Amino acid sequence: MKKAKTQTSEQSALPRWDLSIGYYKGLDDPQIQQDKESLKRLSKELELYRNQIASLEPYQLAILLQKYESMIELSHKLSYYAFLYSDTHKTDPAANNFASKINESIGSYFEQLGFINFELNKLPELKMIEFLNHPKLSYWIPWLTRIFNSYWSLNEAASFIIAQKSIVSSAWDRLYSETCAKLRFSFGGKSYNDAEISAKAASDDPEVRRKVMKEINRVYKNNADVITLCYNMILKDKETDDSLYGMDEPMAESLSSNHITREDLLAMASEVVDSYIPISQRFFRLLAEMMKIERISYEDRNFNPIPAPKTKITWEECVQKVLQAYADFSLDYAVSASSIINQSLIDVPPAKGKKSGAYCIRGEYPYILLNFTGSESDVTTFAHELGHGVHHLLLSRIGVLNDSTPTALAEVASEFAENLVFREQLEAAQTDREKLRLYINRVEEMLQSIHRQISFFKFENRAHRERRNGELSTERLNQIWREETSRYLGFDLGEDGECLWMSIPHLFNTPYYVYSYAFAGLVVNNLILAYEKWDEDSDLEKKEDFASLYFNMLASTGVENFVSLLEPFGIDAKDPDFWANGLSLITKYIDEIERLAKKEGLI
Repeated sequence: MKKAKTQTSEQSALPRWDLSIGYYKGLDDPQIQQDKESLKRLSKELELYRNQIASLEPYQLAILLQKYESMIELSHKLSYYAFLYSDTHKTDPAANNFASKINESIGSYFEQLGFINFELNKLPELKMIEFLNHPKLSYWIPWLTRIFNSYWSLNEAASFIIAQKSIVSSAWDRLYSETCAKLRFSFGGKSYNDAEISAKAASDDPEVRRKVMKEINRVYKNNADVITLCYNMILKDKETDDSLYGMDEPMAESLSSNHITREDLLAMASEVVDSYIPISQRFFRLLAEMMKIERISYEDRNFNPIPAPKTKITWEECVQKVLQAYADFSLDYAVSASSIINQSLIDVPPAKGKKSGAYCIRGEYPYILLNFTGSESDVTTFAHELGHGVHHLLLSRIGVLNDSTPTALAEVASEFAENLVFREQLEAAQTDREKLRLYINRVEEMLQSIHRQISFFKFENRAHRERRNGELSTERLNQIWREETSRYLGFDLGEDGECLWMSIPHLFNTPYYVYSYAFAGLVVNNLILAYEKWDEDSDLEKKEDFASLYFNMLASTGVENFVSLLEPFGIDAKDPDFWANGLSLITKYIDEIERLAKKEGLI
C-alpha cells in the first residue's frame, strides 16, 4: 500500500497541461459563448456568397476566404478544447456532454457552406486561371489549386446529408471511446485502467505477460456486444458516405486525402506482406532463440530478452534525453521542441478518467497527451509526439486552409524523431549487450509501426468490404483479426488474443489511418539511409544542410506530395525499389542483432 501511495504522489507531481494558454479557462468561460456567436455571424455572412462565386472579383474572393479561414480557426479552437478537456475527464458526464454540444453547434454552422467548394470547383477554366494568378489570392494558391483539382463529384445535396448526419455518425465513436475509458482490468488483486494494465504487459515475467494479455482480452470480450455494434455502425456509415461521394471502394477517400495512388498503397502493402517471413518472422525466431524457447507467443513480441536498467526514468530525464537527441540533429529543432515543453502544453501522467495512449493535436498550440510511467519506451513515445509538435508549429505558418498534410505524411516527423533518440542512445551505449538491447527495441518499434500496422490495414480492409454484405459478428471479426495477425507473426494468435482488435482506437475513429504509420515509416527509413550517407561525410555544413532540407520538407507537407518532398534528398520515391529500400534498414538492424547475439553467446 505504501508503495502505491508513493507512485501516486510521484504521478501527481508530473506536469498537466494548461488549456487556457491556447483555448479557454474552463467550461464556463464566457469567451466560449462569444466565439460561438462569432461562428454564427461568420456563417451567415458567408451564406450571402451562395451562387455568387463565379461573378466575384479576386479581391472579393479574398475577403470570402479570410472570413472562411477565420471561421475554421474558431471552430478548431472550440472543438480542440472540447476534445482535449473531455479526454482528461472521460468519466465526467458534463465534459462529454459539452464536447457533444460543441460539435453539434460547429456542424450546424458549417453545414450550409458546402457550396463554397462546389462553386469553386465548377468555375470555368479561365476564371480559375484568373484567381490563381491574382496577387490578392496568392496566399491561398495551394488551397485553391487543390479545390480546383479535387474529387468533388458529389452534389451539394449529398454534401449536406453527410454534414447533417455527421453528429449521429460520430456518436458511435464516442460510445466506443467512453466504453473503453470505463473499462477496468484486474490483476494481482488490484484494478487498473488501460494505460496501467498495458504497462504491466511489459513485465520481465512471461507468466505475467500471458496473464495480462488474457485479462485484457477477457475484458474486451465481456464488452464485445457494444464494441462490435459500434464497429458495425461505423463500417456501415463509412459505406454510406462512400456511396454519396461516388467512391467505388472503402479506401478511396483515404487515398484521395493522402494524395497517394491506389498503386502506391498496394505496392507498399504488398512489399511489407512479402517481407513478413524474411523480416518480422525472422526477428521473432531470433527472439525465441535468445529466450531459449521453441517460439514466442503474441505477448512476447515486444519483450526484450536483454533486461533494461531497473531504475525508472524520471520525467526530467526523459525531457533531457529527447532534447539532447533533437539538439544533436539541429539546435533549431531543440529550440522549437523546448518551446512546447515550456508552455505547459503537455499532460504527462496517467490519471483517473484520462484517455489512454498518446497523441499531439494540430495547430499553433500543439497540445500533447501522454501516459508517462517512467519506462524506456515512454522516452520514445515522447520523442514521437514531440516530433509531431514541432511539425505542427512549422505547419501553423501556412494557414489552416493551405495545410492539407495527409495522415501518411503526418507520421513522418514523429517516426524520424524516434530515430534521433535511437541514434543518441546507441552512441551512448557502453557495451555490446547494451547496443543489442537498443537494436532489439528499435526493431520492435519498427515492426510495430510497419508490419503490425499493415496487418491492421489488411484486417480493416477485409472488414469494410465484408460489411457491405451485412453485419459482421464478433466471431467473424475475431477470425479475420486472427488470420491477419498470425500472418505477420508466423504463428496463430490464439483465443486469448482474438478480441484485441477492439483495443485499437484508429480502427473506430479514423478508418484507414493505420497504413499511414507503415507508409511514413518506410518514407522515414529512406530518409534515414540518406542521412547516414550525409553523416558519413562528417562535414558539419552538410549535416546542417540536411536539417534545413528536413525542416523545409516538414513545412511543405501540406502543399506537396511525398514524391516531390523527397527529391531534394536525392530520393526517388517512384523507383520500384523504394519500399524495399525502406525495409532494408530493418534487415540491416536485424543483421546487427544476430551478429551481437552470437558475439554475446546468446544464440
